[in-house]
Amino acid sequence: MFGDKIKKDKSFELGFGQKNYEKSVRFLNKDGSVNIKRRGLKGMDNVDIYHWLITTSWKNLFFMIVISYTIANLGFASVYYMMGYGNFGGIIGYDGPSRFLDLFFFSAQTLTTVGYGHVYPNATNVSSVAAIESMFGLMGFAMATGVLYGRFSRPKAVLLYSNRALISPYEGITGLMFRVANTKQNELIEIEASVVISYNDPETKKREFDRLPLEISKINFLPLSWTVVHPIDEKSPIYKISKDELMKRDAELIILIKAINDTYSQTVYSRMSYKAFEFEENARFVPIKQEAGANGKISINLTDIHTYNKTI
Repeated sequence: MFGDKIKKDKSFELGFGQKNYEKSVRFLNKDGSVNIKRRGLKGMDNVDIYHWLITTSWKNLFFMIVISYTIANLGFASVYYMMGYGNFGGIIGYDGPSRFLDLFFFSAQTLTTVGYGHVYPNATNVSSVAAIESMFGLMGFAMATGVLYGRFSRPKAVLLYSNRALISPYEGITGLMFRVANTKQNELIEIEASVVISYNDPETKKREFDRLPLEISKINFLPLSWTVVHPIDEKSPIYKISKDELMKRDAELIILIKAINDTYSQTVYSRMSYKAFEFEENARFVPIKQEAGANGKISINLTDIHTYNKTI
């Protein structure tokens, strides 16, 4: 049975509770984010714009900036147009769309404080709106600068995990293992790994979480790759448990890795999980090829981290 091979650590709590869900659940997404949606908050309490701006992809961020910039200029150009194009000097458009386009570019020049001067306000009311737009432009670009700085300056561990966790022959027994490598050119030091298995217990009707003892839980450097191994011996909570049984119990392997980024001298974290259907039985990782160049530098191909062979 799960969990009866080792003594439970009463002080250990991962934070996901013990509810036994009727449906299959995943606590951590493949990108390491927690797969929990918080509801019941009012209004903007459920919105964290800064967190989204910092963590979203560069594609989403660029798209959001372009859309916001376009909408802002369209809005101010519409205000200027409704106030009357006669309040502006330098308008060269002869019809409505052309005049609106002139005012759109005037808005862009005002928002960015470029101010070419081809179109200019010659009335107090439109000058006041232009002054307000300039203020919003300065504030907007200051915020965008802060977001970009935050994204570039935020230290993080960008680790590559093997696509599968393998149940492989290991020193006369079997071991549950996966591989991890650093994808950046910076160095990670004092790397620590903690692995937990989560599963539904049909007897207690609870979701159980057990720490998996590792062959090696800490290494000094991660210049190549690291195969993290949990020996499946008599003390293992998954001793003599098949992949089918793990899938039946909706098992999930939760991985937490902590390291120090030597560029920033700050602690960084990485999270990942494997569901039971992502386990591969009777398989062994193929060693990653290491080649030494003429200058003595060693190179590896990180795409090999996923490669394995079936042993049966």
